[in-house]
Amino acid sequence: MYRIRVLHSEDLAKLLTMNDVVEAVETAYEQYSGKEAGLFPVVSHEFEPGLREMDIKSGYLSRTGFAGLKIVGYVADNPDKRRIPALSGLVIVMSIETGRPVGILDGMTITNIRTGAAGAIGAKYLARKDSETVLVVGAGAQGRAQVQGLMSVLPGIRRIYVAGREPGKLAMYVEEMSAGYANVSFEAVPMNDIERKAFESDIIVTCTPAHEPFIRKEWVRPGTHINAIGADFPGKQEIDEKLLPDIRLVADCRSQTLELGEMQTAFRQGLISESDVDEIGEIIAGSAPGRRSSEEITLFDATGMALQDIATAKLALVRAIEQGIGSLVMM
Repeated sequence: MYRIRVLHSEDLAKLLTMNDVVEAVETAYEQYSGKEAGLFPVVSHEFEPGLREMDIKSGYLSRTGFAGLKIVGYVADNPDKRRIPALSGLVIVMSIETGRPVGILDGMTITNIRTGAAGAIGAKYLARKDSETVLVVGAGAQGRAQVQGLMSVLPGIRRIYVAGREPGKLAMYVEEMSAGYANVSFEAVPMNDIERKAFESDIIVTCTPAHEPFIRKEWVRPGTHINAIGADFPGKQEIDEKLLPDIRLVADCRSQTLELGEMQTAFRQGLISESDVDEIGEIIAGSAPGRRSSEEITLFDATGMALQDIATAKLALVRAIEQGIGSLVMM
């Protein structure tokens, strides 16, 4: 028999901070682009398109000695019909040396903070340092995590527009986020008014399950940085594909983003090629440049990598052992 440490959402809230997760994910990106980590093929299935899907992402970090996977289920009508979140899942971490599982962690807490960290890293290396105004499209958990990540690397942000289709959710978002960031002005924006707000923004963040683009090419001004977070499945898209050939493209994983990320449509149509895309790990390592001018439009396509989950889970497990947090289950 052996023991597995189980960490639920409340445990993880005690163990993880955004700044620490940014550092862990940044290291994972660099290791991946440096061939010290790897990904296995993504498993995805839509039971009902746009309503129910399942995703499994897995990989390994050689330097840390851990492999693992995350399994996530999405049911769009869960909040309305069942009063439970639309997303749920688990992260399972294994020792490469022994082949045994060492931890099972709440997948949504890990997902939210590591994806917020991914957006932070994209902005850290690609957004203008004087950025003050942000448009966030998506008022859910990830819309909150993205702001938390941005504020950790760009404390000069002073105005955040949040757009969505449900006025009640937008009002709740503004109320909650205003209480957490006293020096930032939050404003709710209906989806039919995002053209003007997009053009005013230094950074645009998209974190929705959309299958049709809602940010048009002509709405994006020179110098803007875009964090494209939502597209992580074939058919998903948030940004006008006609914009992509004219801007700087950076991916978390080049091959993955061309297959199922924001760049998939432009790639399939022949508007961009693999050689047009840098990886964020290459920029972190210094083998590719970051932002090249104040006028450059940049896009970071964060499709989500199992390495982010494994690195974040490893950080939580180490701290849990040190602090005696979590439950030990005999297997």
